[in-house]
Amino acid sequence: EIISSYGALGPIVFIVFSFLQATILPIPGAVSILAGNYLFGPWLSYIYSFIGIFLGSIVCFFLGRKLGRKFVNWIVGDKETVDYYLKKLKGKETVILFFMFLLPLFPDDILCSIAGIMPITWSVFIFMQVITRIISIGTTLFFMSGEIIPYDTWWGILLWILFFILTGLLTWYIYKKGDKIEEFFNKKKNKNN
Repeated sequence: EIISSYGALGPIVFIVFSFLQATILPIPGAVSILAGNYLFGPWLSYIYSFIGIFLGSIVCFFLGRKLGRKFVNWIVGDKETVDYYLKKLKGKETVILFFMFLLPLFPDDILCSIAGIMPITWSVFIFMQVITRIISIGTTLFFMSGEIIPYDTWWGILLWILFFILTGLLTWYIYKKGDKIEEFFNKKKNKNN
């Protein structure tokens, strides 16, 4: 209601809201993306959400990179959580972060800030954001809206249960094999250079 009250400026307000959601507002991305769907339809919501979330992700990464560990500790809330992520991702940063951004289970704003203090280049981070945001925003719009897989049928509920089980298994597998996957991609990248 607030965004639609701005009339023609509604898309700009929505992009700013998506940006804030990806940086400082503790609101899951799916909430803003689905709200955009009802306000503007799926395709415009897709574009507006991508612009806001992508820019927010870049700002979080930049702040993590420029302001360093103290800022990241502050934005995350405590040093122990940052230590936990750094320890778990060490040696497999790119692969695991890619899938964490892809799946709707992780706090993207925190991950972008933490990525800023990891050995990830700007080009890899931007590539990662473009690919994962295109996929995750599209998935949220077309699947989580209930338009493709309904929430009110037995087969829709069964498919959602299977989706969450497969997501959990994929997350576990990627975490366990992340170092080997990262090594594989590094070899491919070095061979191409």
